Amino acid sequence: MPLLETHALTRRFPGVLALDHVDFAADSGEVHAVCGANGAGKSTLMNILSGTIHPTSGTIAIAGQPVTFASPSEARDAGIAIVYQEFSSIPELTVADNIFLGREFKGRFGIVDRRAASHAAAILLDRYGIALSPDAPVDALGVADRQLVELARALATDAQILILDEPTAVLSISEQAKLFAVIRTLRQKGLLILYISHRLEEIFEIADKVSVMRDGALVATREKAGLTTGELVRLMTGREVSANTAPAPLAGGARTVLSLRGLGADGAPIDIRQGEIFGLAGLVGAGRTSIAHRIAGLRRRDGFSAALDGAPLPDDPAKVLAAGIVYMTEDRKRDGIFGPLAVTGNATAASLDRFSLGGFLRLGRERAEAGEVLRGLRLVAASLGTPIGSLSGGNQQKVLFARALLARPKVLICDEPTRGVDVGARQQIYAVLRRLSAEGVAIILISSELSEVLSLSHRIAVARHGRVSAVLDNSGLDEHALLVAATGAGGKTTSMVPA
Repeated sequence: MPLLETHALTRRFPGVLALDHVDFAADSGEVHAVCGANGAGKSTLMNILSGTIHPTSGTIAIAGQPVTFASPSEARDAGIAIVYQEFSSIPELTVADNIFLGREFKGRFGIVDRRAASHAAAILLDRYGIALSPDAPVDALGVADRQLVELARALATDAQILILDEPTAVLSISEQAKLFAVIRTLRQKGLLILYISHRLEEIFEIADKVSVMRDGALVATREKAGLTTGELVRLMTGREVSANTAPAPLAGGARTVLSLRGLGADGAPIDIRQGEIFGLAGLVGAGRTSIAHRIAGLRRRDGFSAALDGAPLPDDPAKVLAAGIVYMTEDRKRDGIFGPLAVTGNATAASLDRFSLGGFLRLGRERAEAGEVLRGLRLVAASLGTPIGSLSGGNQQKVLFARALLARPKVLICDEPTRGVDVGARQQIYAVLRRLSAEGVAIILISSELSEVLSLSHRIAVARHGRVSAVLDNSGLDEHALLVAATGAGGKTTSMVPA
């Protein structure tokens, strides 16, 4: 009898069937990988199993007994624990304090008994082969050890089923090996580990079985033995990959705008040309956004240098912007929009010097120029004075594009430009990117959607571990080839193509 079963598990959101009658089964003492493209339904399934959201219909059973969860605490009581990609430990507390956070040992008069917590944590850590000191402050630990603290906290609930969501996203190869050693110990002790990862090489290294999800449905469950990378990729994409629809080649003689030295894994320079859409693909945690931040001056450019039109690029983000490089964030809610401000103020935030005179904004000119750009982007808003926070995601994204256009970029870095927008807005964004390319703006396009990168880019760089492992001409490429390059499943780094 499987330890965990679901039958016809379904979850509907308004206008979206996120999980479609999923029948899933997994046994104790195995690492069961669950994989699929972005939006395949993996997170929805795991959130239901962990009690974070409720299914619309269907059933869950543990060891043959039907269960329902009204909250994550009920799922934990039933033996299911989840470790998310983002750390939730409190750095100022010790390892033991974090392991038993919310379930503290209390002595007389309700005082927290830290000695008892330290003793219990030492026993737990020893049982599962986790080499941590219970009294070490978490802020003194490295990334891998912080991940192990998250793992230990989940194990302290006496979990039978452990869900690991992209557990190696921020780990180095040596740190991954440390985590995998602990996972193998957990498997030997009879736990069921549900392992969520985009990295195919990890799946083939650590998993016993693999379940593939696509468009909310479970399409296959396979033993790892006998499963090939090609078959797994085909199961994930669900089709023979479509022909390349990339834009026409750049005109001969297009000059180099942005030069990057030391970023490529094999030492080859990367030169991005005027009007080029330069895709940057890679898996979750591959370092795509880190590369973009370093180019834009938002992080130190350790290990590589950048030049714009032959001149060294400053380190300060304001000076990088003034030089002509505009970065559009992947997280518009947190880092992009100023929610209470009007559409106009958001659109001109990166170019206020052009609309100022003697320290005062020239409001008429600001409204006129912002309005012209936003009309071209087909913004839907009651007025330019509408707070941007009240707009739809697609229209917020259009305002961010207006901000970029008003800054008159030489290089535009678009980090997940269509995340969270509807189909109509997506097509309009594609049209904007192609128009900017035709006007000579160089574009670095970061997207988790392989079809998006393939349909827009002239060349595609593959990011792995914060560096560029390959630069591929988008000629004859398909999703299969790009996914293989991104996962490193080919066994060695693809040679870089000269600019």
